[in-house]
Amino acid sequence: MTSSVSGSSSNRVYGLSGSGMDVDSMVEKMMTVARQPYTKMTQKQTLVQWKKEAYNTMYTSINSFRNDKVFNFQMKSTLAAKSVTSSNSSVASVTANGDAININHTIKVSQLASGVTQSSTEKITTGTSKDTLASQFGINGVFDININGKEVTVSSSQSINDLVSNINNSGAGVTATYDATQDRFYLYTNSTGSETGIDFTDSSTSGLRFLSNNLKIAAFSNVDSNGISSAEDTGVTDTTENLSTVFEGLSGSLSLTVSDGTNTATITVDTDTETVQDLLDKINNLKDSSGNTIAAVASFEDGKFTLKSGNSDTTLNLMGSDSAGISFLNNRLKFTKQQGQDAQIKLDGVTMTQSTNKFTVAGVTYNLQSTGTTNIGIQNDTDKIVSSVKKFIEDYNTMLSSINTKVTEKRDTDYMPLTDDQKEAMSDDDEKIWTEKVKTGLLHNDSTLQTLAESMRSAFASKVSGLTGKYTSASSLGISTGVDYTENGKLYLDENKLKAALQEDPDAVYKIFGTDSATASNDGIAVKLTTILQTASDGIVKQAGITASTKTDITSVLGKQYKDYTTQLTALNKKMIKLENQYYTKFNAMEEALSKLSQQSSYVSSMLGTSS
Repeated sequence: MTSSVSGSSSNRVYGLSGSGMDVDSMVEKMMTVARQPYTKMTQKQTLVQWKKEAYNTMYTSINSFRNDKVFNFQMKSTLAAKSVTSSNSSVASVTANGDAININHTIKVSQLASGVTQSSTEKITTGTSKDTLASQFGINGVFDININGKEVTVSSSQSINDLVSNINNSGAGVTATYDATQDRFYLYTNSTGSETGIDFTDSSTSGLRFLSNNLKIAAFSNVDSNGISSAEDTGVTDTTENLSTVFEGLSGSLSLTVSDGTNTATITVDTDTETVQDLLDKINNLKDSSGNTIAAVASFEDGKFTLKSGNSDTTLNLMGSDSAGISFLNNRLKFTKQQGQDAQIKLDGVTMTQSTNKFTVAGVTYNLQSTGTTNIGIQNDTDKIVSSVKKFIEDYNTMLSSINTKVTEKRDTDYMPLTDDQKEAMSDDDEKIWTEKVKTGLLHNDSTLQTLAESMRSAFASKVSGLTGKYTSASSLGISTGVDYTENGKLYLDENKLKAALQEDPDAVYKIFGTDSATASNDGIAVKLTTILQTASDGIVKQAGITASTKTDITSVLGKQYKDYTTQLTALNKKMIKLENQYYTKFNAMEEALSKLSQQSSYVSSMLGTSS
């Protein structure tokens, strides 16, 4: 029979002599002995890989403890947590961070901050389909509307949802929506305050007509008792002059329609014959067709026109005004923008404005809800601080125990990684138990982890330099290590002692744990732990890299070792192939010799047989 082995370069002819020897079995047994150095090196490489994995587990735990536990714990918001009371939470909900001073505040809210909202005053669809603006409204062509200085092109071939998308992507600082169920169009400013608004200045006449007649959005709406005014001086100094004289180039008539939500009235003004004062009088005496008064107040002062609602419970809109009227408001009276409003408050007797209803002053965050007055009380939240310290000590003990376990567990060198043959001979459970024993103690007496554990214990045992008085260390707060040395620095908390310390010195916990000094030796315990943990993390990276993978890590100590083993194993494997080929070559030669000997013997026997 003939046979071949991967990597062999010899032609095997054993078996031709009839020797009956199991050459494959014999070679395999010889190679088993020869492969022992290769097997041992493979096991050593596996130990390097598993040690790298063990380091990575600790690396992940240390960084998680540092970034998620220690970092958050050292914050003033944790160590100097505040509780807040409000005499009227319907006026303002209030929170305080660790920087807030424990004093009482009074806040009076006279006006909330708001943005601008414009919406269709009625259903808007007049056609039978909403596929395009043409089919929905019966319009044709392409025109522009300008919102807060951003030009938006409107095409009758687009749908209303396309229009919504175009507005929202224009960067105009507004959000548009269309409610198909209500069949109404809405525009909202994205923020609040007097600097926000909706301004249609420079919109084309077709654009203004589309807004007013099709979307049913007034160029000017929600005009409340605060009113809207000219954005700049109109140049009007004499209200007794005709409008066409005051405003050069203005002629003909215009119509303004004013509604208070219940009643609607339209005035028509002949700009060639009527004066500015006539316009004011008509607005100030508005009545609808049934004689119902619409409370509108118009005035001119210092060249600026102002329109207000005369009733604090109602708002006005000018939807329905003709194009000449809208153009007059925009271009002549400079009503270019409907503005939001700032919150107006008096905080501890000081009048101030805020562009939003949520703002922070001196560590106290106010979220305004309504007008009115509320008294705010701020004090340390002792229960929350104690709870935070208690939880941190639990996390610390868990981390320290994990480090101590890895450092103290011993390695049993009788257990080495299993070979493939050994695995086949074992049950899955036995293999799992064996592997766990091999992995136990891989970080025994590791210097990086030993140093980390000692430094952590030292941080809690030492006083915080720079602090004076009664509370300068963890022990002064009721935090101490157990009397049993076998617990290796496990911490215990006396909650009553901690609460008493906080009563005497509300900032004691923050000073001892959170002090971040220009001099490292004066840092608080948690700040020191952050540095200690980072140092250990850096040490692990040098030893084992940042991942458990051995494929890309060629810079760490273990990464280099793993690569070196790979190089050596490759060389050994080549030697094994060469040796195996040599064994087979020798057996082949022996078989060929035996075969020739057998042939010669047969020949001699045949000759002797013939002679007889």
